[in-house]
Amino acid sequence: MVKRKGSNTEMDQPSTSKRARAQSGHHEEDPEVEEEEEEEEEGEEDVMNLTQGDPSLTHGQMKEAEYGIIEAISLKNFMCHSRLEFKFGPNVNFVVGKNGSGKSAVLTGLVVGLGGKATITDRGKSIKSFIKHGQNAAEVAIRIRNRGIEAYKPDEYGDAVIVERRLTQDGSTSYRLKSIKGKTISTKREELSHVLDHFNIQVDNPVSILNQDTSRNFLHSRNASDKYKFFLKATQLEQMSSDYSTIQDQREEIQATLSTKEETVPQLEKIVSEKEQRFKDLATLQELEKKVEGLKNMYAWAQVHELEKQLEPLAKAIKQEEARTPKYHQKVEESMKKVEAAEAKHQDIQQKLQELADKVQALNPQHEEAKANLKTKKEACKKTQAEHRKVLSQLKTTKRDREQVMERIDEMKNSVEQDYEAERRAREEQIQTLQEELVKLQAQQTTTDHQIDQFAQAVTHSKEQLYSLKRDEQDIQNNTRQLQRRLQDLQSSRNNSLKRFGSFMPDLVRQINQAYQQNRFHQKPRGPLGSCISLRDQELALAVESCLKNLMFAFCANDHHDEKVLERIMQRVCPEGRRPAIIISRFHERPYDVSANRVQHNEYPSVLDVLEIEDPVVSNFLIDQRKIECVLMIKDNKEARQVMQLQRPPRNCNEAFTAMGDQVYTNRYYSSNTDKSSYLRVSIEEEVQETQQTLQRLQGESSAIRQQLAELEQDIRRNQQEQRRHQTQKMKTQESINKIQYEIRDLQSVEEPTPVDVSTLEEEVAMYDEQIKSLEEKIQTIETDFNAQKEDLAEAEEAYHQIDQQIRELADSADPLKDDLGRADIEISQAKQHRKHYEQKHKEHLKKIADMQKDHDKHAKKVEEETGKALQICPERMKVRRTAKNIENEIVQINKRIAQEEVKRGNREEVTRDYYESREQFWTIKEQIKDLKRFIKILDDIMWQRQQLYKDFRRMLALRSNHFFINMLHQRGFAGKLKFDHRVRTLALEVMPSESNKQTTKDMRALSGGERSFSTVCFILALWDAMESPFRCLDEFDVFMDMVNRRISMDMMMKVAHDHRYRQFIFLTPQDMSSLNHSSIVRMWRMPDPDRGQGVLPFERRGEDDEDNGRK
Repeated sequence: MVKRKGSNTEMDQPSTSKRARAQSGHHEEDPEVEEEEEEEEEGEEDVMNLTQGDPSLTHGQMKEAEYGIIEAISLKNFMCHSRLEFKFGPNVNFVVGKNGSGKSAVLTGLVVGLGGKATITDRGKSIKSFIKHGQNAAEVAIRIRNRGIEAYKPDEYGDAVIVERRLTQDGSTSYRLKSIKGKTISTKREELSHVLDHFNIQVDNPVSILNQDTSRNFLHSRNASDKYKFFLKATQLEQMSSDYSTIQDQREEIQATLSTKEETVPQLEKIVSEKEQRFKDLATLQELEKKVEGLKNMYAWAQVHELEKQLEPLAKAIKQEEARTPKYHQKVEESMKKVEAAEAKHQDIQQKLQELADKVQALNPQHEEAKANLKTKKEACKKTQAEHRKVLSQLKTTKRDREQVMERIDEMKNSVEQDYEAERRAREEQIQTLQEELVKLQAQQTTTDHQIDQFAQAVTHSKEQLYSLKRDEQDIQNNTRQLQRRLQDLQSSRNNSLKRFGSFMPDLVRQINQAYQQNRFHQKPRGPLGSCISLRDQELALAVESCLKNLMFAFCANDHHDEKVLERIMQRVCPEGRRPAIIISRFHERPYDVSANRVQHNEYPSVLDVLEIEDPVVSNFLIDQRKIECVLMIKDNKEARQVMQLQRPPRNCNEAFTAMGDQVYTNRYYSSNTDKSSYLRVSIEEEVQETQQTLQRLQGESSAIRQQLAELEQDIRRNQQEQRRHQTQKMKTQESINKIQYEIRDLQSVEEPTPVDVSTLEEEVAMYDEQIKSLEEKIQTIETDFNAQKEDLAEAEEAYHQIDQQIRELADSADPLKDDLGRADIEISQAKQHRKHYEQKHKEHLKKIADMQKDHDKHAKKVEEETGKALQICPERMKVRRTAKNIENEIVQINKRIAQEEVKRGNREEVTRDYYESREQFWTIKEQIKDLKRFIKILDDIMWQRQQLYKDFRRMLALRSNHFFINMLHQRGFAGKLKFDHRVRTLALEVMPSESNKQTTKDMRALSGGERSFSTVCFILALWDAMESPFRCLDEFDVFMDMVNRRISMDMMMKVAHDHRYRQFIFLTPQDMSSLNHSSIVRMWRMPDPDRGQGVLPFERRGEDDEDNGRK
């Protein structure tokens, strides 16, 4: 019997079990290795083995099955059962119960739980029909034994595989495959299929699980074709036949493909012939190309020859310059000697001056001593004179005081009473007048202070305005310089749009292209990104630039290697401070699909919508770096606030930009710093005109600011003058105030006169007389001392003048030497300048020689490089008389001719490639046709062998089933056979109820119901012997048997079960099995009588009280 493999359509692997392959004598590894004689011998042995009762000695020795049998089943809300659980025995199991007790539900649950369809059970049209009425879901759990060496994934599942299937009212179903410990291993239907295939459990095999309807239909069927189909399906020969039919269909498809390819061969052969002729016609171009190759060799050596000619004048010039080197050495040595002579003369003069200075130094102590003595004498004379004047002054003062006292005495003696009251009133009036004047002056002082503060504030305010205007002037100058550079870039960009991004940008892009052509980049960098995009709506130019910001000026590189190469190029080309940014982002040649994450709005586009970007790398970069698919463009500011802040923002959008460049978020708003676009404007002339107008406006503003600056400076000077004038006025007013305050204090301090005592005044006169006498004596003494001091002073002056005269004479003699020293300094300076001049000339001369040598070496290296290149092109040096330019012109002419010929006949590389490709395609198709033919032949041979093996296998299964069927009938004394007609695909059961009766009953309808049921049982047992399923199930097999046939059939099945201890048998019957002889291999379960209201159906075992006693 073959294992069930589902719908296997493999052409070279029909699904057969190990036993089937052994019986067919077929080896899948190499079906052609076995010879015909060996197949016949094996076929005879298999026919002989059909007579044996046990197909495997090993199985005969087994006590019970180790894998594949059903250990337990659990039904929950399934059909009529709310909950049903029990365990099956390893060999024979009887489920006994009256009709309606739910026996068939157990068999249906087994089929459904193992993945069977509802139509297989004949109990319903859909899975949800098995759910108990009033419930939402049903569950079936089946435990399959999994022991021994043939166990399925024992490390994961253990000794049992638990299959759980859940059914719901919406028609859905789910599986859970668990280990014996309850751990879920898988939830896939495919895993269940693997388990069933491994154990060879055939849920859809009607013989493996025979339900009531199938049994009834089979018993009542009179059609031999139906029995034959039943036989094929039970033995899975039908599946093998279907697989072979599928293979044949695929073979027809391959044959159709082969025919199509064979039809294209003549046309392809013609095309290859035409292209081959075109390929041969290009042979004339090879001569021209060979000539070009020869000219290229000449051109390479002509360049070397010309460079070698240029090298000779350089070497000659170096020799001439080297010949002039001794002259420069001589001039330098002569200038050094002149310096040395001038320095020696200078040193001699310095020595003479030093001698004079030593003499002066020797006279200095005497001179200083005489000078100090003279000073002392002069100070003594001055002191004496001062004392003399002081005493004279005292004498004069004393005499005047004496006279005043005398006058006072005379006045006091001669005066009469005077009117002191009038004097007092006059003094008070004068004080009042002075106080009024003082108040006026103080008010004037306050006003002056206020005016000074105002002028100071005016000066400070003017200075602040001055500083502000200077800053504005500086800003205008900076803006003017920037606009001038911008104007130059715009004027230059009339011919090259890249100059909008800077005058250096075209050169930068050109060097990037050159580096890419030299394969220095992995991927060509893109940039500046502003030059890679264009606008669909020019009104949004400022909005797009505000959104992209610095990305407009940036470059993008594929990786760090490209970034470093690009950075080195920028260091050479870009000015300091204007180097564009480089951003690394992996390049993707396909545009991103942003349909799911982009912003969607009926009225306003995104940045991605308003841009035209041809390069997908640029668009992907902007999506990655700026998320341009999520930024809205809303021209009006109010509408932007309405959409982003007052309403719920569109999905996938968190910012927007207006036509004025303002940036709008959901909770904030940023205004743009500029009012016009710099890079994306289309009209260059318009932008140039605007820039020129802006420059004129700035120049006007600058002139106005300069005029304001002049006016402010004039105001500052005027206010400072007024401030100083008022400060002077304040000082004068303060002096007047002080004077008046002093006069007021003097007037207020005048005391009232008191009566004068004349005697006191007379005593003062006497005292003054004594003082005058004493002072006159003192004056006479001082005059005597002064005369002596004058004589000493004259002597000191004479001594000082003598020493000073000597020093003067020495100084006068040093003046000519100083003049000579100055001239010596000049001579030294001139000599040093001459030396420096010649040293510089000598250095320049050596540098010139070094530069010439460097140029010579560089030229020589170039000659060497060109020679190396020429040797690579043409290893043998050629004598060329023609110039390189002449040879180059000839190469250009020949290449033009070659191009003309290629235009006429086609490009040689394309023609050659086209020819070889078409020829390769032609050969490939021929090889494919050859391979397909060979494959079809091999397939036909294999299928012929498979068909023969299929027939042999079918014949052997028929013989085996017939033999077993005869043996089963013989046990009751019946005779008969299974009559197969494979040609017309029919199967007839011929049964004679008694061997003594020679009449053969060919029509089953002539038999009684019990005899027909018995014959059917014998047929089913014969098919059981031919199949490999680990368990067999029969539902109400004995319903139409009498007692005698039922007993005989039961004995036969028990005998078969006893002989097949490694198989499991499940029988469902409504009959009373109490008369059945119990043994250890039999387990019987009795279903309770039908009770529709019962929630859980308990069951009871008939026989012994417990399982152990039953087995004993």
